[in-house]
Amino acid sequence: MNNRREDAFFNWVYKKSNVQILLILILFFVTLLDVLPRLLQFIPVFAPTQDSTRLGLALFGSIITLSGLLIGFLLNQAQSNFREVQTLVSQEAGRINNLDRLLTRFGDPSIAPIRAELFEYMNSIVDDEWALLQKGEGSTKTHMLWRGISRKLMSIEPHSNRQTAMYTDIIKKSEEVAESREARIEHANVRLPGLFWVVILICMLALLGINTLFLPSDSFFLGLKILPVTMGALISLLVITDQPFKGQNSVKPDAFYKIIESIKTRKE
Repeated sequence: MNNRREDAFFNWVYKKSNVQILLILILFFVTLLDVLPRLLQFIPVFAPTQDSTRLGLALFGSIITLSGLLIGFLLNQAQSNFREVQTLVSQEAGRINNLDRLLTRFGDPSIAPIRAELFEYMNSIVDDEWALLQKGEGSTKTHMLWRGISRKLMSIEPHSNRQTAMYTDIIKKSEEVAESREARIEHANVRLPGLFWVVILICMLALLGINTLFLPSDSFFLGLKILPVTMGALISLLVITDQPFKGQNSVKPDAFYKIIESIKTRKE
């Protein structure tokens, strides 16, 4: 149930542009860390005093430091996940290109239909499967295309020593292509565990409580404006880069487009 709610929230968020995500989160944190503390201070039990201000100052630095370290760690993790997925996509496209190059140089006219199916397979990755990666799924059509290609590759019969040597490389490369697709689909589900978001929320609620301890003053007024804007900006960056195949900043199939153009013009 919680996972479905989390997925529904992030699916809604990733339909927005990066600028919209930034503004939504800044507005949220301004409300949470600036507006709500001021409203709570009107309740007698939360009315700030000199003692509460001193307590707030003692706690504020520690909570901000811990929150900053946590967000920095998660940003680094999200960026690492994003770069890893980009690398997997580039490697997969490169392996398909190498497989097509080997088939071209095999020197057998019967290979032409397999190359045509491999070209169709690459287009299916881009046209049929890429959108499904947002859901962490692969395309059945793409899978069946590869199954057909794999069977035909296994049925190739070399007629010379040169072809026998190349056939070994073709089988090895086809296995690498299959493994690359499986890795890409598996990494479509990569994201930060929900527990980290819970911890961030707890830290923000702690800051909400601390901000209610401060007596109103010009310096605190300015500080309570800077803090939520900064937090909103940092966490929006974290959200934008968290799930590699979702949102405006998602991993694009550019590497596949380049290989598709290369295969179109490859003759030998």
